[in-house]
Amino acid sequence: MIKIRKYEEKLRDIYLSDKKPLFNIAAGKIPGEMHLSAGQEPSAAWMSVLLRNDDFVYSTHRPHHTAIAKGVDLNRMTAEIMGKHGGLSKGKGGHMHIFDKKVNFACAGIVGSSFPPALGAALASKLDGKDSIAVAFGGDGSLNQGMFLESLNLASLWKLPVIFVIENNDWAISVETKDSTPIKNDAIRADGFGMPGVYIENNDPVKMYKAAEKAVKRARSGEGPTLIAIDTYRYYGHFEGDPEVYRPKNQVKELLAKDPIKIMESDLLKKGIISKDEDDRINNSAMEEISQAFAFAEDSPLPVGSDSMDDVYAPVDYSIEPTTKGRKLPVYMAISEAISQEMEGNKDVLYMGEDVGKYGGIFGATTGLFKKFGAERIRDTPISESAFIGSAAGLAAAGKRPIVELMFSDFVGVTLDPIMNQIAKNHYMSGGTVNMPVVITTAVGGGYGDAAQHSQTLYSLFGHLPGLKVVVPSNSYDAKGLMVSAIKDNNPVVYMFHKGLLGLPWMPYPQSTVTEVPEEEYTVPIGKARIAREGKDITIIGIGATVHMAMEAAMELEENGINAEVIDLRSIKPLDTDTVIRSVGKTGSLLVADEDYAAFGLASEITSAVSHALFGKLDKAPESIVSPDVPVPYSQPMEKYWLPDTQKIVNRVMEMFKK
Repeated sequence: MIKIRKYEEKLRDIYLSDKKPLFNIAAGKIPGEMHLSAGQEPSAAWMSVLLRNDDFVYSTHRPHHTAIAKGVDLNRMTAEIMGKHGGLSKGKGGHMHIFDKKVNFACAGIVGSSFPPALGAALASKLDGKDSIAVAFGGDGSLNQGMFLESLNLASLWKLPVIFVIENNDWAISVETKDSTPIKNDAIRADGFGMPGVYIENNDPVKMYKAAEKAVKRARSGEGPTLIAIDTYRYYGHFEGDPEVYRPKNQVKELLAKDPIKIMESDLLKKGIISKDEDDRINNSAMEEISQAFAFAEDSPLPVGSDSMDDVYAPVDYSIEPTTKGRKLPVYMAISEAISQEMEGNKDVLYMGEDVGKYGGIFGATTGLFKKFGAERIRDTPISESAFIGSAAGLAAAGKRPIVELMFSDFVGVTLDPIMNQIAKNHYMSGGTVNMPVVITTAVGGGYGDAAQHSQTLYSLFGHLPGLKVVVPSNSYDAKGLMVSAIKDNNPVVYMFHKGLLGLPWMPYPQSTVTEVPEEEYTVPIGKARIAREGKDITIIGIGATVHMAMEAAMELEENGINAEVIDLRSIKPLDTDTVIRSVGKTGSLLVADEDYAAFGLASEITSAVSHALFGKLDKAPESIVSPDVPVPYSQPMEKYWLPDTQKIVNRVMEMFKK
């Protein structure tokens, strides 16, 4: 506790010293917001005694006390806070995004985001039969987040070895706890989820230790989760520079009179448990370690600007060529076969989602897998996308290769935070030390009357996010090969399958989607487009369903004397602009067919890249057939008007060639 307090005091002095006389958040050796945890030491200090390096801790945007207690490298953490190349993340994360893989510590700046990854780390331990545990910290401001409540439910349902610690410092920035919840104390929430809840009053470090000791023992013995809520203090503002106009004038003075460090120091001396010399030694030792950490940080060089381009993706090394022609399979069976083979070959692969077990997945992606691999690895979940998809970050950090299913891409709104802010960014924010081999499968596309909340394609939304890879198969061969590649990749891959191509017996589909699929394992390279049809007059680019429209249109255009080349993109991120530009350079004309919305979309990205590369060399201005910027309508005449189709492609090309 002394080390934490003295560290925060030293950090505060350095942070503020360069921001005077007028506070400028961007100035000085340490830029950005600074959330200090002085006063909250009791909620974390127990970890230094009770946790091991193989236990996981996921903390909050106020993380220094938890990081120090878990044993994070103090030298490199300080360098990270100063934005130095010698920092834990090479200066890419800063003080709200501290990662130390050696002691399995991570934190994040999004309120409530610590809970789902802790579930994943705890589940990984349980699956491997280990007794390591996970701890998730959250403040009183996180209590009303859906992620928190979903995580409590899932942890209790699966009896996961996880401890939830709620640090109630009475202020969520400026909103007092009594104004955000009617509940008497935070531990009461545990009752609704069938787990023990322990309430610690008055920031008491001894009671906190005893409660944590029981919770750790319970988790390690397989009895399940515990919720511990501690009333703690924050001696400084929400962030440094906070005017604290919301706080009663004498509150900090009153809290300092109850300083847990001073109370414990006095008690230990009074009872003769430690001597004054030993007390001095503890203080001096802490200051020596802190001084060394700040000296290390000062001496560490700053990164250069171009270092920012590193660590977006983890390196990958896989390529398996098929040796047999195979047999014809519908797309959904090809996907299922790929998952099955990868699960057979790697015990760390598991699949989670709604109705993926006995049902086999709403769209058949897990057909037959539940019977083969059982409920532990083909895992049905509650309708709790934030919790189970967010848990994939913790599973991946713990060495698993989770596949998580977002039933419809339209549902991404409820789980965008863990996808966008954790799964996509953790490799980068950790300076390349933490890999995220996560596959997110999701169904896209309209054409069958499911209307605006079940028919969107949303390619560009996922493609816009740095750190994600995004693939879209158009046929059975690619469906299997891309799934194998996605599972083997060390990066998060969003695998988007179009419902109208799956070959399901209850949904119409083009017969051209059913192709020869080799029985053995093979890969299709992510980021490499396929020339589906050679041509010389115009390049037509399709993705998913529009590939088949483009092929049909090319045959009709041939009858009108126009020889079209068709490209199947297969990957949205990385986008194979080289293949596209070579093709358009040859044909001199371009049409992009995409089912996603027109504005800020894939078609715009492609036409921009082509126009830039081939400026002044095109025979005609690039064109596109895309869905208009209105929600997907329900009634068949309106939906047909809204969607791209073969005839629209033909008509647009004929206009371009004025035939």
